Amino acid sequence: MAEIKTVAVLGYESCSEQDTITPLEIFKGTAMVLAHQIAPWPLAEEPRELDVKFVSVDEGNVVMQMGTQVVPDAVLEDGQLFDILYVPGGVGSGKMTQDGRVLDAIRHHHVNGRIVAGNCSGIGILSRSGILGDTPVTLVAAIARGLRAEGTNVPSPRRMWLHDADKKIWTTTGSYGVNGSTVALVAHYFGKEVGTIVSMMFDTYGGIGEQIFEQAGPEFYQHPELEDKFTDFFEPMLLPGRGGQA
Repeated sequence: MAEIKTVAVLGYESCSEQDTITPLEIFKGTAMVLAHQIAPWPLAEEPRELDVKFVSVDEGNVVMQMGTQVVPDAVLEDGQLFDILYVPGGVGSGKMTQDGRVLDAIRHHHVNGRIVAGNCSGIGILSRSGILGDTPVTLVAAIARGLRAEGTNVPSPRRMWLHDADKKIWTTTGSYGVNGSTVALVAHYFGKEVGTIVSMMFDTYGGIGEQIFEQAGPEFYQHPELEDKFTDFFEPMLLPGRGGQA
């Protein structure tokens, strides 16, 4: 596999603070480890750079779903390619499922063999881009029913993360799973030593242990009645246009 040099975490109006900032911080921590700025022991790999950017869909600050404003590093450009494109969830993700700029960027990365990752309701954006096919994915419970109805392969029970190495697609459940999943992604694509250090930095090893080196995360509990109520409430917002919805 080619060396990963660039990572972009996508920002858009009303993306989730946790879904967006957690992976951004973990990727930036990974960059510090790769540069040997954080080295609890002599590292086997020579120091190297990893460019991690928070890339917005539109000009100006990104206003997240709880009102936090974040200054992006750059604005997403047509035809731009990163080695990893990470698409977070949030209540604004429904609008992004219908945004041609975002859908084109996802498709562009996928057809050019780059890694496309996402979490929570951001998986709805990946699904609407058309890149998933029959790839098994995981996501937040509130859109699982709707995406299954649209033909997306969402196995039950849901896993904290699922990875298709051949298609280079990495998916994650809701905010609770984002820390563990992002560390697992780092461990897979940057190696066990870097993954171990990053997992200790963010206290992930203590919670998940050796599973961070697996292609699928821990199983999530199922709460069918509660999940149905949350789905009824959030689905029109997160998957607009499904089944004739406004």
